[in-house]
Amino acid sequence: MANTNAVKDPKNGVISCWVCTGMMIFMNILRLVMLRMENKVWDWIFIILIAIWVILSVVETTKYMIRKKKNNSVGSK
Repeated sequence: MANTNAVKDPKNGVISCWVCTGMMIFMNILRLVMLRMENKVWDWIFIILIAIWVILSVVETTKYMIRKKKNNSVGSK
């Protein structure tokens, strides 16, 4: 997976991933409540986007936790 280094602090990167995920879910809820569209294509597009963001957030969080655990174990020896 490519690393763009857009966010220099890994902790802030993980937080921004989860904020984006939350915003995607919030936008989908607003879309469903306010627009009440019966277009199934848009439903699937939003579901796929949310699934992608959840997967990215979990991967980034896992990488951050592994890196943090590895750095803490090296420093404690």
